[in-house]
Amino acid sequence: MMSKKLLEGLWRSEKAKIIASLPKTKKSLTSLLSHPIIELNNGEDSYVEISELELMKQIVPNTLNDQLMLPFTFQKKKSLYYLLGGKLEKWVIEKLLGLTDSSPFLLEVFTPRSSYFVYHFKRIQSRIPTLVFLTFHIDSRS
Repeated sequence: MMSKKLLEGLWRSEKAKIIASLPKTKKSLTSLLSHPIIELNNGEDSYVEISELELMKQIVPNTLNDQLMLPFTFQKKKSLYYLLGGKLEKWVIEKLLGLTDSSPFLLEVFTPRSSYFVYHFKRIQSRIPTLVFLTFHIDSRS
């Protein structure tokens, strides 16, 4: 049987790996179009496919390119996925999933889903893999 101290050490190590592989900061669509690289917490670069940025340009009106903050980060909690970000990011995800026909200029009346199921996440991940990151909800009691 493993000691509690060993388990806690392993947990800290795994948690550090997850955090290291996440983006250091989000960048606007405009910024990524001129420099399609996202810096990760571990100092490495994550390259974004131009075709995925072009897809974002087709979905989001030019006047909102500075407001769309990428990449999309989902947080898994039990069997649900929560999108971390603002209403515009949530609108883009729902637009990609075909769940909204609303205008991005009417975000104040747009009510996004609070969470997504695994099949939603997998559809988004397969469509824009270099713009999607996944993290996990960490229960502070465990």
